[in-house]
Amino acid sequence: MKQVKVWLFQFLNYVTRKQILVILLFALVSFFIYKRVVWDSGISPLIQSDSQIKLYQTIQYKEKGIQQHECYTKNNDIDHEYRFYPFRYPWVYFLQKDSGKQCVFQYPTFFAQFFSILPLPYRLFNGVILFLYFLLTAAIVFFIRSLFGVRKVEILFLTSLLFLVGYCVSSAIEFSESIPSHIFLLIFFYGVLALESSKKISRVLEVLTGLSGAISIFLRSESAIYIGILGFLILLLNRWRMLFLIKRYSLILFGLTFAGILLGAYNLNEFGEILGVRSKVSFNDFNRLQLSDRLYFFKEFMFGNAFRTGFVSYCFPFIFFISFTIFRIKLSSLQKILLWVGVISLLLVVLLSPYSQGGLYLGLRYTEFSYVLLSIFVISVFADQDSSERRQWLLLFIVLQIGLGFYHVKRNFKTIDFVKKYHEILQSEWLKYPDAPVIHLSTFDLLLISDSFLKKPHLIANKQSEFAALESRLYNQGISKFQVFVYDFKPPKDENISNEFYEEWVNSKYEIESKFYKKTSDSNTAGYRYMLWEKK
Repeated sequence: MKQVKVWLFQFLNYVTRKQILVILLFALVSFFIYKRVVWDSGISPLIQSDSQIKLYQTIQYKEKGIQQHECYTKNNDIDHEYRFYPFRYPWVYFLQKDSGKQCVFQYPTFFAQFFSILPLPYRLFNGVILFLYFLLTAAIVFFIRSLFGVRKVEILFLTSLLFLVGYCVSSAIEFSESIPSHIFLLIFFYGVLALESSKKISRVLEVLTGLSGAISIFLRSESAIYIGILGFLILLLNRWRMLFLIKRYSLILFGLTFAGILLGAYNLNEFGEILGVRSKVSFNDFNRLQLSDRLYFFKEFMFGNAFRTGFVSYCFPFIFFISFTIFRIKLSSLQKILLWVGVISLLLVVLLSPYSQGGLYLGLRYTEFSYVLLSIFVISVFADQDSSERRQWLLLFIVLQIGLGFYHVKRNFKTIDFVKKYHEILQSEWLKYPDAPVIHLSTFDLLLISDSFLKKPHLIANKQSEFAALESRLYNQGISKFQVFVYDFKPPKDENISNEFYEEWVNSKYEIESKFYKKTSDSNTAGYRYMLWEKK
């Protein structure tokens, strides 16, 4: 047994040599870039589900101006009142204005407005998010180096690997505001913890860290939970020095408050909600769920299901590392803050979120910043150890976590490769008739529209009476043909939607009866049914 331990430790020392870590890091970054290029090549870039809406929102601002919040549409003459607009809950929201009902996307406008001013084609947007993921990794390395004095290059490379294969990668491979939000939130944590450790930073940087905290909240509302928990722990640690505490953090609080008021006032003026439309939708969904629903989501987050992995299976080496640390290692005050914010936020975000934790194989959404904090904690503890044997056991947990991360990332990418394959097939079907609008019979069909929505009109008619009204409009507009696209099986029910919505908008396909058009083709492709209808 003793000899096995010697061999194990020798292996750990070998795989964590600087040369090996550089090769692994280079291979991993190259792999991410290669996959991004593949997914964004072909007919359309791989932009699906929620990311589609953020793309349309960005294009709306790019084409119409950053104050034009109305839902993007290719041909507003067909459906000027958005009666047949394909996207419904949870993607769009209808505001009541003096001028009438206005359709707006529910996602944070600041993200789309920023991307709208970039002089880049939208096919490169996913690449920008991946670049920001690499930037976030570099920021984490800087955080550890600056606040914990870690200088050893091998440990910093190990940090990069540990984070890059974490489940934050699920947001890094989508057109999502999550990664930018994490960058701003990490800047805020850096400013607070730098002051807490009596590290000198400039007054300008203090204000900027406060501004960054507010921006992160307006990009991802769960950032408020992380900031709130951090603030509570700082208050707890300094409960006998309140005046000193206020003075120490005055500039950060000023930046946080100033930006919060400024961005909140903008949202209130434009949408009637301080945190934007998303907060209203989320609050309504939160009130709709019972405690049993939240506990069910919590169980799924922790243990996964038949389609998605869970936190325990993804991070059990982290769990062992943290458990060992709590009982066997004396922690610094900064390490305690990182640990408890990471753990408490992980639990609170899952329990308070009204939604399940994402789709595809790799869910675990909304808690990615907890992984950021726990990664920093783990590396800081490992770097502090003087005992050679204890250090080796901690290194074992870290290497296991990296290996497990590689495994899960590979499985997730395999799922996305599968999606990309059928994404291309579906896009090619729509390109066959570029002038023909597409009619959907169910919102389930909308997940893979991608940039086809920017090229031709897509509309929805979820029952025969709606189709009759829609085809009259198409006929009067002189449209000679249209396509019908529908999933050919019973759609699975999303845990986030009500039974009523599922029956009305998801499980809503039917056989069309047309007054003005006749069906000229009817085919099946990749589980979807395509029909072409032309004027009689």
